[in-house]
Amino acid sequence: MKLQGVVPACVTPFIHGRADAGAYRDNVHRWLETGLHGVLVFGSTGEYVYLENEERRSLLQAARAVVPQDRMLLVGCGAESTDQALRYLREAAEDGADAALVVTPVYYTRGNGEAQRYHYETLAEASPLPVLLYSVAAYTAYDLPVELILELARHPNVVGIKDSTGDLKRVALQLTADIPDFAIFSGNPDLAFPALSMGASGSIMAFGNIIPEIMVAMWRAVKGNDLARASHLQRAISAMAGVLGRYGIPGIKAVANHRGYAAGEPRAPLRPLSPEATTVAVRAWEKAMAEAGITGF
Repeated sequence: MKLQGVVPACVTPFIHGRADAGAYRDNVHRWLETGLHGVLVFGSTGEYVYLENEERRSLLQAARAVVPQDRMLLVGCGAESTDQALRYLREAAEDGADAALVVTPVYYTRGNGEAQRYHYETLAEASPLPVLLYSVAAYTAYDLPVELILELARHPNVVGIKDSTGDLKRVALQLTADIPDFAIFSGNPDLAFPALSMGASGSIMAFGNIIPEIMVAMWRAVKGNDLARASHLQRAISAMAGVLGRYGIPGIKAVANHRGYAAGEPRAPLRPLSPEATTVAVRAWEKAMAEAGITGF
């Protein structure tokens, strides 16, 4: 399977305090109907650090049941210990994942390049799934160095990266290295179009939960060389991100619930948005959809 396209980092529906596999299945099915190229389960937006082991298995199995073979099923398998990450990788393979996203471990190893190299090389050697690196300083307070990324990319089982740093120069350095069969996905909403226009493989975005139609339209515009249209869509995304960014996962879930997805509530200690903040978030989403010319939602 070629790793390319636009993918939402799926929210996890916590209904009455528990992860609801049925709601997850229905959400994934609906997202894919918009033309998205796959889904990422257990990404940062999926509150993966709050999930219990049995919840992970039931959610992944629910997603696999509705993701067709021609779409990507990516699974977050990051953990602070190498052994735990490998257990997640093996479980994800058993449940039918196509590839795994592995966030940088940082609790004892932030800035320790040798430890990071050992972690990823060990996983790449032992993993039954292809591995994508994941650098997201907003949560880890650490950017995987580009030099290390390019070194790890030479491993045959390290097949890509989700770069959520928001640094276009970093993305450009990875692209210009031109490593065969290494997929580069932007995870920053402001870089969706710039990265695609420079040759990135796609984007994996939290906002894909609530604006999948805009994401797909941008992908098609870039592939059709309609860069004016793609640029217009990027402005709509960035304007929405300027409002919703302050609300994080609760904001995305509030808008997703408004759209009729079963997003549920965030898991504690995160708290749901207030009614006033929900109104602001929904209006920002409505404006983005209108700017994109998308109706009937």
